[in-house]
Amino acid sequence: MSPDALVRQHADLVYRVALRVTGTADDAADAAQDALVKVWRGISNVEASRHRAWCARVARNAALDLLRRRSVRPAPGRAEAIAEPEASDLLPDDAAEAGDLRVELARAVGSLDEPYRSILVLREIEGLAYAEIADALDLPLNTLKVYLHRARRRCRAALLASAPELVP
Repeated sequence: MSPDALVRQHADLVYRVALRVTGTADDAADAAQDALVKVWRGISNVEASRHRAWCARVARNAALDLLRRRSVRPAPGRAEAIAEPEASDLLPDDAAEAGDLRVELARAVGSLDEPYRSILVLREIEGLAYAEIADALDLPLNTLKVYLHRARRRCRAALLASAPELVP
């Protein structure tokens, strides 16, 4: 597959990872653009089975680099960083509660430090396998599992502190 086709195939993943790290659409677009240039230049040197994980890693690093250059911490309260609003058949009260949960979840995830935030996002939101995440973040598999457990625990604690009525 050509580098152009591979970049097109993974562009959405790159943007979503950048969005979840930076917290804003503008910063995510900038970071994704930088990442996609790096992906285009280097993807032919990466084993085909590792393309997805490698692209996620490049996107995360580009987003963190952008934040470092700007000396900005990711925006913790951005609901768009967790999920886009979805049309559903929910009743109005249920839809409002789901929206509240989405906002509080975005804050909780945004409050996590790296690498916990990236690990949680890559596993729970992007659906990457443990091995892909470990490869993308250059972590041993067991360390990744420990970090993911801690990330989930810290995220739950943050949710309980800010909105206990939304946590089952």
